[in-house]
Amino acid sequence: MARCCLLLLSLTLVPTSAHGEDFTRTVVNSNINKRIKREWIWNKMHIIEEHNGTLPHHVGRITSTIRNPNAKYVLEGEGAGTLFRVEDSTGDVSANERLDREKKAEYHLKAHILDRFTNKSLEQPSVFRIIVYDINDNAPVFVQKVFNGSVLEMSPLGTSVTKVTAVDADDPTILGNTRVSYKVIQGNQYFKIDDTGTIYTAVPDLDREKTPVYTIVVEAVDGHGLHSEESGTATVRISLTDINDNFPTFRKKNFHFEVPENTRLDGEVGRLEVEDIDEPQNRNTKYSFVQGPYQDTFRIEPNPFTNEGIIRPKKPLDFEKVSSYKFDVEATDADINYAYSRTKGSKSIASVTIKVLDVDEPPVFSQPFYIFEVQEESDIKKVIGSVSAHDPDRAKRKIRYHILRSNYFKISTTGYISALKPLDREESAWHNITVAANELEQDRIVPNLETHVPVYIKVTDINDNAPEFADVYNPRVCENAAPGKTVIMISAVDKDEMSPGVKFRFSLVSEESNFTLIDNHVIMVLIVMRKRHRKDLNILRKNVTDIHEQLVAYDEEGGGEMDTTSYDVSVLNSVRQTSMRSPRMTMENRPCVYSRVQKPPGNGISGTGEMGIMIEMKKDEADNDGDLLPYDTLHIYGYEGAESIAESLSSLGSGSSDSDIDYDFLNDWGPRFKMLAELYGLEPSEDLLY
Repeated sequence: MARCCLLLLSLTLVPTSAHGEDFTRTVVNSNINKRIKREWIWNKMHIIEEHNGTLPHHVGRITSTIRNPNAKYVLEGEGAGTLFRVEDSTGDVSANERLDREKKAEYHLKAHILDRFTNKSLEQPSVFRIIVYDINDNAPVFVQKVFNGSVLEMSPLGTSVTKVTAVDADDPTILGNTRVSYKVIQGNQYFKIDDTGTIYTAVPDLDREKTPVYTIVVEAVDGHGLHSEESGTATVRISLTDINDNFPTFRKKNFHFEVPENTRLDGEVGRLEVEDIDEPQNRNTKYSFVQGPYQDTFRIEPNPFTNEGIIRPKKPLDFEKVSSYKFDVEATDADINYAYSRTKGSKSIASVTIKVLDVDEPPVFSQPFYIFEVQEESDIKKVIGSVSAHDPDRAKRKIRYHILRSNYFKISTTGYISALKPLDREESAWHNITVAANELEQDRIVPNLETHVPVYIKVTDINDNAPEFADVYNPRVCENAAPGKTVIMISAVDKDEMSPGVKFRFSLVSEESNFTLIDNHVIMVLIVMRKRHRKDLNILRKNVTDIHEQLVAYDEEGGGEMDTTSYDVSVLNSVRQTSMRSPRMTMENRPCVYSRVQKPPGNGISGTGEMGIMIEMKKDEADNDGDLLPYDTLHIYGYEGAESIAESLSSLGSGSSDSDIDYDFLNDWGPRFKMLAELYGLEPSEDLLY
């Protein structure tokens, strides 16, 4: 049976917050006809960490709008039943332990309201939080126990060295709980630190050579001065970086060395040891001579690895000239930082004594090489030249000479050179030989003491060779060549040396010759001397024009001047005279099948097709008439036409025809026809020279 009534419900939730506040909520429902909406009336609680009260201590209360005497409260979640507990009838929540915010700052739990008898849920469960409030209970802690830093030695006051860092586990939102400050508690006379953890030099001019490493202790403190002896401090190792601020100093004031006189120029005489307290990369010792005459004899090279000064000779040592040297040397550092080195010493000076030891040296020639001259074909008893060597040592032993591997020369024991056989300049103009010198002791050669010197012998020339022609000459000339025509140029050579102005003389063996020689200042020119023979072309029974039309080049040489049966020039007659036949070897009789082409009638040759007709005619003859000449010898056909007033200028008609044509007009045709004008205009001169 349902009951309707007017309820006045007053529900008070009294969780104790961190600030001691009480929360009160009153719900009044005057509508008896409506069902009351049930709900939780809280969502979080607060508790201060490290609470000093008795345990368990009250955290807060959970409750709901439901009013049921059989209701009970149950907790579920983080720490429920162990760390936190709830009074099931009242909903009061308590903590069984002191809470540490740095371990866990917030807890999430779920609250249930159940029927005590049936365990049925009377309300939907609700999640709430328990927040732990921070107190300043943690000292700053350095992120590492040992820090390292470095700074250049001699740095000015306030130079930054390194930075350290400490952290505080307290709540950074609460002012003062995590603010960290630093201080140097050991080594503060050399270094200082600011609130950011940056360490600076507290004094200037820290000297690495005195103290290379400093160890200091720094402390971190939070805003309320809370610190821990164990976790609030750190060690800082600070190294001083070296600079070049110290002069090198000699380890000794006097150095003594002994060296053989035959020490090479790149050899070592001795080493000067210095001490430089800077680190190796800042040791750059420079050595120099302090006056004295021996700077040209020795040099001092610094060793980049050991910083020593290596003494080497600059020129050969000679015990016989100077047996001992003494001089002072200075050691300094060109790269030193003078701003910080004024109180760290100065330049260092030491005395050096070098004793030269005597060594048995080989002979020394008076010259580095020798050059002599000898005339070819000279008497072998004649002395060509002499060499000389001496013993540089105090013993002054005798010297013996000999020549290494030579088939042309010999040398006496006293150094005089002569030939073994007459020399021929044309065979070899220069001879290079090597002469060796040895020291003698009791007429025996001292071993391992031999010196060599080069000797160059020039063989001078005498006129002992006749001139020779420079080549084999086979000149040729046309039988109708004009006088003055150059036949060939002749030159000669002579194996002997030619003196300036000396010339060869050429001559013809036979005076009765049609040729003569002319000196062209360099070579001789063989030219045609007599007038050319003027042939009568009428013997061919042809005029010049006919012959010119048909004459071409052929390569048949015949048998020379004595060959009178080779060819008859009449075979070159024009084919227009079809009645003429050239004499030939007897062939089989057969009808002539080649075409006969007649020259068109007219006063002269005209028309551009005449040349083509003649060529075709010649080809037809060659192809069809076995009685004709072998026209495969035909190479070039020279046809000049009929319109030139000069007519043909070929060698067959030039200068030998009876034409009255005056060829002087060629002089008006320009430079290109100058030679033709000279050949056809006038009779050539008998004394034409080149």
